Amino acid sequence: MRFSARTRYGLLALMDMAEHQESGHTGRLTTHEIAARQGIPERFLEQQITALKNAGLVTSHRGAHGGCGLARRAEDITVLQVIEALEGSPLELERIGGADKENVGGAIRELWDQAHTALTTLFSEMTVASLARREQELRADKTIMFYV
Repeated sequence: MRFSARTRYGLLALMDMAEHQESGHTGRLTTHEIAARQGIPERFLEQQITALKNAGLVTSHRGAHGGCGLARRAEDITVLQVIEALEGSPLELERIGGADKENVGGAIRELWDQAHTALTTLFSEMTVASLARREQELRADKTIMFYV
């Protein structure tokens, strides 16, 4: 499994909103601001924001005072919810080598089920808030490194 650009950019946008929320700001962020900070194409980001809004993870408003923000606390939004909003259910066993699910060997199906369970557990336990905190830690570690 790999994260598509949709999921990566969606998570980056939500992490940006989480940092904004955590810092106590109550105003909305524009997609232009988020796109510039995160290096995301703005048009593509707008599509992800729409999907996240439809899933109830983001609020957005148009107009002069418009923008977007988290629909609820970052601690209450899981990575699994984001993936499902942007991609659908992760790791579905649709077809392997042209065979449908019933024709896949039992050992392969068991392996796939174990992988699905492990990733679903990981993604449902990881929140946008925890990702944002970890991102801040990694940035802080980079800034204090120096070489002699």
